[in-house]
Amino acid sequence: MTHRACAVPEARQGQIERADAGAAMAFLPCMPLRWNDDETVSADAIRRALALDHPVHDCVYLALAFRIGATVVTADRRFVTAVASTEHCGAAMTLNDYAGTR
Repeated sequence: MTHRACAVPEARQGQIERADAGAAMAFLPCMPLRWNDDETVSADAIRRALALDHPVHDCVYLALAFRIGATVVTADRRFVTAVASTEHCGAAMTLNDYAGTR
C-alpha cells in the first residue's frame, strides 16, 4: 500500500486498490503539514472522486459546494453527468444550464 496522500489517481487508474487509497487518508493527520478547517473538505473530495471515478480537483469544488450549500457550475458536462447519476443530483450544473436559468 502507498502512504502517499495523492493515492486517488493511482486508485482511479487501477494501480492500487480503492480501499488502499482510502486507508492512505488515515496517514494525512500524521504528516508534517499544517492543517486548517479544510482538511474535512479534502477527505470529502477524495471520497467523492473515488465514488464518481472522477479527478479529485473537480471533486474539491463539489465537496466545498456541499459544505456551504451551493451548486457547482462548470463547463465539464462529464462531471455534471457523473454527479447526476448519484444521490447528489442537482449539486452540479453546466454553464449552459445555468445560463438558461438567468
